Amino acid sequence: MRTIQVKYIGPISDSGQLDITPITLFCGRQGSGKSTLAKLISSCLWLEKGLVKGDMTIKYITNYNRFKKELCGYHQLTEFFTAQSFLCYESDFFVFTYSDGRFYVKEKDKEHFFMPKIMYVPAERNFMVAVEHAERIKKLPASLQTLQDEYLRALKAMKGVASLYVNDANIQYDKLNKVTWIVGDGFKTKANQAASGFQSIAPLVLVSDNLAKMVNNETTLTMSVEERNILRKEILKIQSNKKYTDEMKTLLLETLNSKLKLDCFWNIVEEPEQNLYPLSQRTVLNVLVKDFNQSPHNGLIITTHSPYILNYLTLNIKAGMMAEKQEDRVDKIKEIVPQTSWLKADQVTVYEIRNDGTVSSLEKYEGMPSDDNYLNNALAETNILFDRLLEIENGEN
Repeated sequence: MRTIQVKYIGPISDSGQLDITPITLFCGRQGSGKSTLAKLISSCLWLEKGLVKGDMTIKYITNYNRFKKELCGYHQLTEFFTAQSFLCYESDFFVFTYSDGRFYVKEKDKEHFFMPKIMYVPAERNFMVAVEHAERIKKLPASLQTLQDEYLRALKAMKGVASLYVNDANIQYDKLNKVTWIVGDGFKTKANQAASGFQSIAPLVLVSDNLAKMVNNETTLTMSVEERNILRKEILKIQSNKKYTDEMKTLLLETLNSKLKLDCFWNIVEEPEQNLYPLSQRTVLNVLVKDFNQSPHNGLIITTHSPYILNYLTLNIKAGMMAEKQEDRVDKIKEIVPQTSWLKADQVTVYEIRNDGTVSSLEKYEGMPSDDNYLNNALAETNILFDRLLEIENGEN
């Protein structure tokens, strides 16, 4: 179990203690702090992994405010911290606390650690498809650069075409000329000239599918305390050897890390609904859940403005619940929600971020997220406003 509490970081005034469940969804208005919470969780997951591997030490990360400046700087959160800022992240392995301008780490004596592949998919992902050869552009935001690298790796790993799941469209990569195409029944368009929805989908599903498959194909091998200590010593030897240049150290560390087995995939996605028709949103959500379901220790964190994403997530939970109770109707349930995208109610938590920067967990009704939520209420407002117009039209007060 993982938890996080945030006070006075960016738009978040006081989140309270939040459970980070296998699927965690944050919804709220623009600028409310959804991405701030997702990025802080991402940073803590990265730090946890780095400390276990030995890429960094507790002493290193707690000195000179490196947590705020370097780790949170990756997501451009450094300026979000104030003198009042507070953060507490706790897992089975560590407690991270930021308080009074200092960062503290407490390590727990836990034997097994599930080594994660962590991917943060920013909302700006369209950029790398809309701009031809975006990989040549220097000084991209770090998270976008990481996604760009994974996107190119996924493209190069393709054999033939890969499905985009929407409108029977596929993606095709010309490795010789380094050109990406969107292809379908009777059409073939350069990706940078394709519809914005395809440009949003391409890096999201391609990277998600590729990383989930990569982790799933690994032989699950959790690290014992002894194995972690051996790995740390090997990394420390490389880092402390003054005979090695920085380039040699990087190559040696990459070689060492390549031998490390990955046990799970944490996929952190901003606004999967971006530029998509509602039915396409459902399709993309089903892909993300399918990839989540491939390994038992995977995680999926989503930020969204879309009521459809939340409602479709409810369908995934309902389908999973019904399948457990009505095994004779599984085939009919599959026709509505693919079996690969079924969920259990206890896997999912939805949080709403209020205008005052506080956070509340969405109540559940029979295990599913309640219909009484910010996103659905925003839709209902249209009906209220239309009724008021009708009253005016009829001469009512």
